Amino acid sequence: MILSVTSRTSEIAQFFTLLVVFIFVLFLCAVVAKWMGNVQKDQGSSANAEVIDTIRIAQGKWVQIIRVGSKYKVIAVCKDTVTYLGDVDEGDIIQKAPDEKSFSFSSVLSKAFADKKNEIPEKDS
Repeated sequence: MILSVTSRTSEIAQFFTLLVVFIFVLFLCAVVAKWMGNVQKDQGSSANAEVIDTIRIAQGKWVQIIRVGSKYKVIAVCKDTVTYLGDVDEGDIIQKAPDEKSFSFSSVLSKAFADKKNEIPEKDS
């Protein structure tokens, strides 16, 4: 009898230890992923060059407007080549407004739960 109580307590302790370790590993993965994302973002950014706009014209082929310094260039990007197409005046560039329809995960999740709460029928007493 005492042995079964001890083993049950031990199993519960092992379960909670495993649960804590699992949560710690998930947290560590999230921190490392966020850190790696910031490193990648910093490596891909430049004060002197940026992609202004991209349009796909065929599979594996894009036309891009890029800013290099204060000049705007148009290039064609293909699977194996990049071809210079010409210059564009700064006045001809139409800057796109920030996308108002972009959602954060938390806003979508809270909206989904709010919709579910509205769908639950009330019990008649």
